[in-house]
Parts: sequence; C-alpha cells; structure tokens
Amino acid sequence: MKATSLAVTAMAMACSVVTASVAADNSSPDAQHTKHATVQSSPEYQAAEDQFRKYQEGYDRGDAKALASFYAEDVDYIDQDGVEVKGRGEMEKLFMENFQANPGAKITITIEEVKPLTPDVQVNRGVATVTAADGTTASTRYAAVLAKKPDCWQICQLTETAAPAPSADSQLKPLQWLIGSWENKEADQTVETKVEWAGDKNFLVRTFKLKGAEEGETDGWEIVGWDPDRRQIRSWIFDSNGGFGESSWAYHAGHWLILASNVVPDGSRSTAENVLTKVDDNKFTWESQNRTLNGESQPSLAKIVVVRTTSTP
Repeated sequence: MKATSLAVTAMAMACSVVTASVAADNSSPDAQHTKHATVQSSPEYQAAEDQFRKYQEGYDRGDAKALASFYAEDVDYIDQDGVEVKGRGEMEKLFMENFQANPGAKITITIEEVKPLTPDVQVNRGVATVTAADGTTASTRYAAVLAKKPDCWQICQLTETAAPAPSADSQLKPLQWLIGSWENKEADQTVETKVEWAGDKNFLVRTFKLKGAEEGETDGWEIVGWDPDRRQIRSWIFDSNGGFGESSWAYHAGHWLILASNVVPDGSRSTAENVLTKVDDNKFTWESQNRTLNGESQPSLAKIVVVRTTSTP
C-alpha cells in the first residue's frame, strides 16, 4: 500500500470542484473566459478554494485527521498493488504513515479529466506526483468518484494504478546546479572539477584533476546516475592511479549524504560518509567523515569550500 501516492491524490480531489465546470467546456475562448470569471465569483468556487486552502494547510502541518475529512465515511480505496482499504478512519492511518515516512514531501497534480455524471456526482482522473525532500519524484495515476455534500465534495471511491517509471533526468534534476566548472585550493593542492550532462541527461559526468599532490597529478572520472532498481541516485568513480569505487546519494536536512566504498590502487578498501552542502549557486562545501581503511577508523577530513569558476548554468 502506497501512503505517499495516496496523500498526493487527495489534493486533486480537494480542487476538483474548482475545475469541473471549466474542464468540460467546449465553447469559444471568449465564452470560456466569461464563464470562468462567473465561476470564480460563484459561492461554489469560493467554497472550493477555501476547501483547497484548508487541505494545503493540513498537509503542511501533517494533520492526518484534517486530510481524512475530505473522504466519505464509507470511502473505498484501492492502491496500485490492489490492496483495498475501507473507511475514513483507515484513510487517516494511511496519512499518518505518509507523514512519518515522507517528511517535507511536496505534491503536484495534473488533472486530465473531470466528468460530471450527475449534478451531485463526478469522476476525476489524472496523475499525482510526490516530490520528496531530496527532489526525487514518484507518480501514480488515479480515478476518483466524488459526491457533493451540503458543504463540500467528498471522495467516495479512489483507485490508483502505476504510472510510468520516473525518468533518470527528472531524478537528477536536484543536482543540475552542479553543471559547470569548479575549483578548490587547500595548501599546496588544487582540485579542478567539471560537471556535464551525458546520455541525453540520463547521467552527470564529473571529471577532476588534482594538482600539486606529493604523488603528482591525478585525473579522475565520476558518473552519477539514477538506479531504477534501488530507486536511488548512485555514482561510480575511477582515477588515473587505478583506484575505483561506488557511492549512494541521499538528500537530508539540506545536505547530500554520499556513502562511498572504494578500492585504492594497492587493493586496500576504504569507506567514508561524504557530505556535500550547497551554499549557493556558486559555492558548496565538502566534508568526509566516519572514514575507514581496511576496517580501521581514519581521521575525518576538514571541510573544504568549492567555488564555481564559470558562470551559473
């Protein structure tokens, strides 16, 4: 059962009464404009806007009980796995699970059809997309039956089905600001980095050059991509000395946590928790903590500041 998609879909239901009388209108543009203005000034529209605002407020504060009130007491919900839930009380539990599992998530609704069946019943279809705090997205298709009550519309039946898998470029979009050339200087070492799109924006490629190190100049390459199997951002890195490794990326509390596992040229294995923090479009910091070499703890590396050397993309 997907509590995340459920929470998203509810917002479309909250605003459906606003769009219903316009979505099915096939009249001329001027007539539609006049009708739309009339609808906006109507008591029904104002009531729907107020309902929509209350939904947003409830979602922002994580109020599962308020969100559940958008559903009828005997609502029937079927998720994309075919699991059925009945009743407003059970819906409230799902919302609670959603807020616990997805703090900070945002929602976007694309309404594809609002079809009145009677003056008091309508069908609403569309796509619901959750954008998590780390910027990754997940979508479902929904079909809902709503019934008009004395003071609002309520969802009586809701069915969700799987939407196409998210594209790699949409999942990497939160890292798009890294495109460009960067540099950091520490003591007698300079690291020059360039990040570019590759594979029709399905991957980010980072090339870097370390200058001034005791062992001489080192070149490196890192490929960052979306893993649809693990549903996470991962990267693979290689350097000119023969070292290589892989990492998993996760966004949390304003930072990218990058869990790295590497093999160095002599065959030793190292791990680290690297933290990338965006300061602004032209600066970020990098820290490396909880480092190990062949299972033995190693000192953390001091925070470094990396600055852009080209204009913002």
